[in-house]
Amino acid sequence: MDTTNNDVTRHYALLGKLIAEDRNSDESTCDLVLESEGKKFPVHKNVMMLVSKYFKKMFTVEMKEKYEGIVKMLQIPHQRLANLIEFIYTGRIIITEDNVINIMDDAEYTELEVLKNICATALLNLVSADNCLKFRACAQRYNLDEVFVKTNQEITNSFAEVVRQDDFVQLDVDDMSAVIKLKDKNLVRKSSVCLGLLVDETLKLAQSPFTGKLLIVGGEESPTYCVVYDVTTRQPTLLPNLNIGRAGATAVKVGSKVYVIGSAAEVDEDGYGDSDSNGNGDDDSDDRDDEDGQGDDEGGLSDDGGGHGDDEVDLSDDEGDLSGDDKDGLSDDEGGDESHSCEMLDLNEPTEWKVLPDMFEHRSYCGSGFIADHIYVTGGQDENEKTLSSCEKFDIHNKMWTKINNMLHAREEHGTVVCNGSLYCLGGYDDESVVLSSCERCDLESGIWNEIAPLNQARGGLACVVLDGNIYAIGGFCEEGQDLATVERLDPKVGMWENITSLKHDHGHLSACVIGNKIFVIGGKTVEVYDPTSNVWATAFEIEKPVSEAAVVAI
Repeated sequence: MDTTNNDVTRHYALLGKLIAEDRNSDESTCDLVLESEGKKFPVHKNVMMLVSKYFKKMFTVEMKEKYEGIVKMLQIPHQRLANLIEFIYTGRIIITEDNVINIMDDAEYTELEVLKNICATALLNLVSADNCLKFRACAQRYNLDEVFVKTNQEITNSFAEVVRQDDFVQLDVDDMSAVIKLKDKNLVRKSSVCLGLLVDETLKLAQSPFTGKLLIVGGEESPTYCVVYDVTTRQPTLLPNLNIGRAGATAVKVGSKVYVIGSAAEVDEDGYGDSDSNGNGDDDSDDRDDEDGQGDDEGGLSDDGGGHGDDEVDLSDDEGDLSGDDKDGLSDDEGGDESHSCEMLDLNEPTEWKVLPDMFEHRSYCGSGFIADHIYVTGGQDENEKTLSSCEKFDIHNKMWTKINNMLHAREEHGTVVCNGSLYCLGGYDDESVVLSSCERCDLESGIWNEIAPLNQARGGLACVVLDGNIYAIGGFCEEGQDLATVERLDPKVGMWENITSLKHDHGHLSACVIGNKIFVIGGKTVEVYDPTSNVWATAFEIEKPVSEAAVVAI
């Protein structure tokens, strides 16, 4: 008697069940590990090759992964990778309006055709006025003709609602014009004024009035110079000079206090840096000096970043006896005058910079970020010009430095930001002067560093900030040493970098900070401002002295 179709179906189901269970058994036959953000997932190489063209090509052509037992999936966050593997083995996955595009991105990346088809069907069923612009962009990206037609129909039917959405404002001019044509194909053709109005309105969003102040500290041209610019009046106000010259230092603002760390610079008798004794040049040279763009600090995130260093030293003179007028517990001769030195200015009493305890190591061109009463300092270059992977943190209350876990890669002239309770380090240069695209994230609770998706373009001497939960990598130098105008943005929830509108001018060793809901970038004498709503850069104003390798914070 022959087996029935039901028998065959049951056998297939049993075989799939046994393979899936084997993944987690003590005697598993898995022969491959997929890794994302430090999480490791054992899988069967043959299973991956059968269902995914991505893995089939990886193990049938001469790629390095063919000879290794581990594959790092840097483009896919670990939870999404776990869901992808679960689908491969069981066919189960939860698809919602919020995650369908992410799942489609992952399916496209791994060339998982079955899942792509499921996502395409889900997109068709989920199209609405609220999501039609995002779904339309996804349909264009992956050539989903049916989804594209369906989203166009929804735009036409709900046009008045769609054009009021933030997604519409963020479209580039070509896409915006295409969407308008869906409502009336003759509208743009009939009126040449229409497209001009769209551009004008978009620019108005970027150039709308803004308020706030930014503080520029040190820099290659004027290493001890400190000046505040009011971004509304564009008027400068001088503050006391730094105790020592600094170019390529890093800075954070915590409450009313501004902390400046590392990167000592020589100063001539007139107070200028050696690169420009007249203090009026605009030197955006290709030499490797750094402004790491420490504009990300918004003055007091409340996540918990402590508790993972085991080498803690009290570096203050007398922590238990803070007498006299020195209420910060700092003395004028407590710190040094080299690149492991730090100083602080209280903006409520801006009479002088107070010297802080020295760091464990000399650090030029390092990065920093503030979270949970600690300033975290990453990498940089030591006194022997060696690029560092080491990191340390400063307790702003106890005035003590503590060593923390090293980064995965040595970096200098990189970007460092704090976002969603984690510390991120981006790009920079390694010890061989190679420009890096690699990025990594430290979970401050565990102290563990993990690689994340690399930048689309390797860049050193960049500026980095955080705005609305997104990380921005701005300008810098490329591998050929040329200045960059390109800008990238990372949504940590998505885990992939996207290119956004470029700066109006290319700059390396530029500086950046966030004021309100806008990003301000300073390079040379030009201050540019970015409005994320319109995705447009505009020139805000010009400053008196050129800026390169300066630290900048919003105050």
